[in-house]
Amino acid sequence: MSVNASPSDLAKPSAMPPGSREDLAPPRTLTACDLPAHVRVAAKLRLELAHADGATRITERREEGAFRFRFPKVHGGAPEAVLVNIAGGLAGGDSVTSDITLHEGARMALSSAAAERVYRSGGDSTRLEAHLRLEKGASALWLPQETILHDGARIERRFSIDLAPGANLLFGEMLYFGRRAAGEGFTFGSLRESWRLRMGGRLVLADETRLSGDFGESLLHPVALSNHVALATLLLAGEDAAEALPLIYDELPDERALEAGASDLGGLVLIRIAAEDAARLKTLTLKLASSLAPRLGLTMPRALI
Repeated sequence: MSVNASPSDLAKPSAMPPGSREDLAPPRTLTACDLPAHVRVAAKLRLELAHADGATRITERREEGAFRFRFPKVHGGAPEAVLVNIAGGLAGGDSVTSDITLHEGARMALSSAAAERVYRSGGDSTRLEAHLRLEKGASALWLPQETILHDGARIERRFSIDLAPGANLLFGEMLYFGRRAAGEGFTFGSLRESWRLRMGGRLVLADETRLSGDFGESLLHPVALSNHVALATLLLAGEDAAEALPLIYDELPDERALEAGASDLGGLVLIRIAAEDAARLKTLTLKLASSLAPRLGLTMPRALI
């Protein structure tokens, strides 16, 4: 569901979307300066897990900056990793890089403690990068809580996934443009997103999204996003991933305010969801993930329950 809009460094004036609060709307031009680099978030996370003595164990863990891993106690299942942002949010100039490797036979479920908020930028982008590698026989579930873009946010996200033969993955991300239920719209800003997934060294998925300029006039248009202000992507990867398609199709509803579809890319099932209501999108995404996780021998992270 990639949508390309004409780039624009400064947003054009447009009417506020229904339900937005005029008194909370930021100025339309990005004239403010972001904070200097030495006070910006520059988080780096590294995690490696290996299977030994019948259990998955942490073999390397590094945390720099404002992000932390937390590991709730589990009894007999795969470890759960929870991402925690102790800075309370992200803004222009902030960066977060995570690098996670699961060695042969290791298993893990990852989520986050809360939704990630990306606030208005003075010009710089917020940069998020995730690198995930799974060796033979490894299984992982990656499903953080939603990322919320506040008005004027500029974000660049890159996902790089490498799967060895025999690895299994359920990978999901949810993205909201504003908080419409709270009367906070997303009228301008930018999103650059890049996905790369390789299986056995072969590139299976390469996806690019570029959204910029006036969101209300250019993107909330019938030929673009229409009224859909919440998006979700789910990837199910594994040798038998296509066998899950009948289950997925049964779960996808036929609703006017929601569009969803699933495609078989050969060992990889790509699911895309777009909704006018963020809460409905999250409910459907979690329902799908809950149905698919047992195929990997994993359970949903408790942070999402």
